[in-house]
Amino acid sequence: MGAGGTGLVGGSGGVSGTTGTGGTTGTGVTAGTSGACFPVLCPDGNSYGCGDCFDNDGDGLVDDKDLECLGPCDNTEGPVLLTGTPGETGNQCGADCYFDRGNGSGSGECKWDRRCDPFGPKDGCVYNPALIGAQNYCPDVQPELCQQDCGALTPNGCDCFGCCTFPELNGGYVFLGSYVGNDGTCTLNDLDDPALCRPCTPAGNCLNTCERCEICLGKPTIPADCFPGTGGSGGMGGGGVGGNGGGLRCPVGKQACGLPGDPACAVGAFCLTGCCTEIVVQ
Repeated sequence: MGAGGTGLVGGSGGVSGTTGTGGTTGTGVTAGTSGACFPVLCPDGNSYGCGDCFDNDGDGLVDDKDLECLGPCDNTEGPVLLTGTPGETGNQCGADCYFDRGNGSGSGECKWDRRCDPFGPKDGCVYNPALIGAQNYCPDVQPELCQQDCGALTPNGCDCFGCCTFPELNGGYVFLGSYVGNDGTCTLNDLDDPALCRPCTPAGNCLNTCERCEICLGKPTIPADCFPGTGGSGGMGGGGVGGNGGGLRCPVGKQACGLPGDPACAVGAFCLTGCCTEIVVQ
């Protein structure tokens, strides 16, 4: 098998020695190693821009190699960090999983209301503390299927609703779905501009924290002592809905990917912030 790629999220595993689909080579494998790319399906059974094996934005980076891809269900490779797929409910301030395809607040889905965020990251959604903890607005604990399904798609450093941290924010969080008027504005180059990447408060019950030994959004490398055999102590491990809770790069049972020397993910899996994740098509 080809070695894993260096990107953060999205993309499928490759098999070395074959030609890449759609004229690309090396997709899902280390640069310079040819490999087939296999489109990754989202839970709705479709393939989108960050999992389709094409360089959709013409920047020379495909799927998991593109730092602006937030996962295989992201239909825009950038530069704006919108997913291009619905992540809001019929309620103007309601939100469900930011990283899948589909909207609504049906049984078993993630449920949140942007009026529960003191920062008010969305226009028209004024902070209302009375909604915090309310079952139909901002539940203290997300439904089990939210943690199971959306948790698998949530990158390290983000909550289920698109509130994410980056190293340059020094512990702060920004809403990836920030808008000015009708245009998305948050890009990797604007993370420190609160007018374009609006501050937000992560929903702690579905936050996939970014830990020392984990690859995260904006953090493509990890300390040398996080690797087995280096004599280091490792990190504290990820917490929250997608965290591994220990000093490992990935949760038990998930294959590490995304760094030189890592094996490629299996066909049908994608490399999400350093860990191969399989999608369950519903």
